[in-house]
Amino acid sequence: MPNSSLTDSIIHVWLAQQDAFDPAVLETLCLHWLTETERYRLNRLQLARHRQQFLLSRFMLRSVLSSYEPDIAPRDWRFVQNSHGKPALDPAVHDTGMFFNLSHSRGRLALAIARHPLLGVDIECSERERRVSRIASRYFSARETGELLSLSGPARLARFYDLWTLKEAYIKACGLGLAIPLQHFSFGMAEPNHIAIHFGPERADQQECWQFWQLDVGADYQLALALKSETGRVCTAVKQCTFTPNTGADVAIFEPARILRASLF
Repeated sequence: MPNSSLTDSIIHVWLAQQDAFDPAVLETLCLHWLTETERYRLNRLQLARHRQQFLLSRFMLRSVLSSYEPDIAPRDWRFVQNSHGKPALDPAVHDTGMFFNLSHSRGRLALAIARHPLLGVDIECSERERRVSRIASRYFSARETGELLSLSGPARLARFYDLWTLKEAYIKACGLGLAIPLQHFSFGMAEPNHIAIHFGPERADQQECWQFWQLDVGADYQLALALKSETGRVCTAVKQCTFTPNTGADVAIFEPARILRASLF
């Protein structure tokens, strides 16, 4: 995959299914790629599925990055984290102009790659029942909570995951995590297929700089993307690809993402 395939106007979303990968094969393929810090994190995980998830995330991330930059071997990528834990390529080692964000939930992984640093992705297994009223009253804005609780049954749970994934994608893009109170910004979906964000007076941000998408990634999962462009370069396309044991990243086939809702520009 040529590096030029990733332009300012495109986001690439890679998806992987954890149970498609054999744990023993994963260890053989990528255990030797891990840094000392990554090995320490792996060894602290007690459950086999969590270890497999961590290994797959490292294997996927490093393989995908090398598909854009073939001169850099997967084991040679180096990463840093900001004070809130958001990872990025180490700028002292790599000057690729690429940025990424990774999310996982119940055996599915999503990796977003773009030319914009303020990028966030969140995937959630949406079949899981949640204490919607309790969580909304604690974490959502009054506007969001009112609209959410006016719904019932499956519609209420679906809207909950709409809001939760969008909020997670936003705070991950900002790189500040829960240091940003979730009540200080609201998402609205009054118009069909349209996502709008509103910032409260406590949150000094620019609505016109943000883009959001919700993608159809199959039953029982919801995925949201967030991107801030401070230069006015908007993304006009989201493309997605499935990362599998058979295809890896070298023969990736990208297709237009199935967009459920998006910001309007």
